[in-house]
Amino acid sequence: MEHLIILGFVFLNLFMVLGAVDLFYFHIWKYKLHARPESRYEHKLHMAFAFLMVPVGYLLFFQNSGGWALWAGGAFVAAALGTELLDVMSENDSRASIGGLSTAEYSLHAVLTILKVAAFAFIFASKPIEAWSLSSPAVLGSYGWMGEMMAAKVMIGSFAVGILHLALLHPAVASRDLRTICSVTVCRRRSCCTD
Repeated sequence: MEHLIILGFVFLNLFMVLGAVDLFYFHIWKYKLHARPESRYEHKLHMAFAFLMVPVGYLLFFQNSGGWALWAGGAFVAAALGTELLDVMSENDSRASIGGLSTAEYSLHAVLTILKVAAFAFIFASKPIEAWSLSSPAVLGSYGWMGEMMAAKVMIGSFAVGILHLALLHPAVASRDLRTICSVTVCRRRSCCTD
């Protein structure tokens, strides 16, 4: 079962790294979804997903949960995936003014979904059948300091991303043009400054 746990953590961390690329490059920098009125609903779904990943990170990856804690972790996973499904269904309307999803972003979303679902599936598959009993202890043990450190990174990062999404919903923040950084960093030759 240990190899399933390792795979779960590997896929979770790959998801977090590539998810940061999707968030900071596509959502915030390139398309400024937070500043588009038609994209506010999608932005709120991204915020909800980020906040849902905090209890998922704790209940499934920070500790080896069983019993009610394992079922709670499963419920948070279901809520996160349901939020993602709503996100997918909203993207046509949300991105209509910019021509829809680019091929690169669409491909990245497909990879992110595979990584995230694989991480959840491997962690769930690593659980012995007794762990699913409600009479099972809530904590079955530890994944070790490395697992706790990786899970803490996921929880802290997800909470920070949720707060960032919340801040970007504020009209004063959403109206700021992030390209003004070009005037500070003197990167006029970069594509980010010439779009």
